[in-house]
Amino acid sequence: MCVCVNQLDFRFVHLYSDASSAPKLDGRAVASEIAKVFPRCKIDVRTPFFKDLDIEKIAEPARISDTKQPFERQPSQKSNDGIVPLYDGFVLQRLLAARIPAAEGHADHVHIIFTNILTCTFSEDDWRYHGRAVVCGTPSIISTTGIVEAPAKPKEFYLAQFGMHDVDSLKRQFAGRFIDYGDDDRITLAAAGYALQALFFFVTDGEPFCDNKDCRLFNAHWQEDLIRTQIEKPALCGKHQSIANKFNRKIGTR
Repeated sequence: MCVCVNQLDFRFVHLYSDASSAPKLDGRAVASEIAKVFPRCKIDVRTPFFKDLDIEKIAEPARISDTKQPFERQPSQKSNDGIVPLYDGFVLQRLLAARIPAAEGHADHVHIIFTNILTCTFSEDDWRYHGRAVVCGTPSIISTTGIVEAPAKPKEFYLAQFGMHDVDSLKRQFAGRFIDYGDDDRITLAAAGYALQALFFFVTDGEPFCDNKDCRLFNAHWQEDLIRTQIEKPALCGKHQSIANKFNRKIGTR
């Protein structure tokens, strides 16, 4: 999920790998995938952004409890009904932006935070919140939980749920057709794709997604599309590869 932004000619990419969380990911593998597309950028993998901090306390102001009301209409008393907590991605983004070092807050730097916090954004199309795997901006937030929960599983999975109460058996039946908790390698590859979307957000004036279903920048709403574009055939389309090449030539002359 993104909002419009002016193009930034970044040269430094900072990844905050929360390897201690579940689902887990390999930050260095993500950095390697980014380097294939933006080889002129300096990419570093840092300790978790929330290291030694109280995550729940920091994120609490962004938490939502009523998925059918926008953030400004959320009840003052936040309930906890046992489901995975949801956090407004843009509100959380503002909270985290305040913690970025001033020396790295200018256009040369892009910060990408990986976390297991489940981010969401409100849609006025159907007047409800939707889980998001990526929230682009400063900083960009990639939710490893969102990678599992946000894109929908195959339609047949939901139809089969009506007649099967054993979720583990159902998951085995559809194994391979969606990313689940514990699929660390596939979560890492998917996270790398979302990181590229976060970077193209700055390269393309806030339009990082592609309509080409075979492009790594395709905005997958289904797990099977996510698996195809990020794991089975992870490649940019000709248009976006050309954009990346142009960007690399530009920053190479600075």
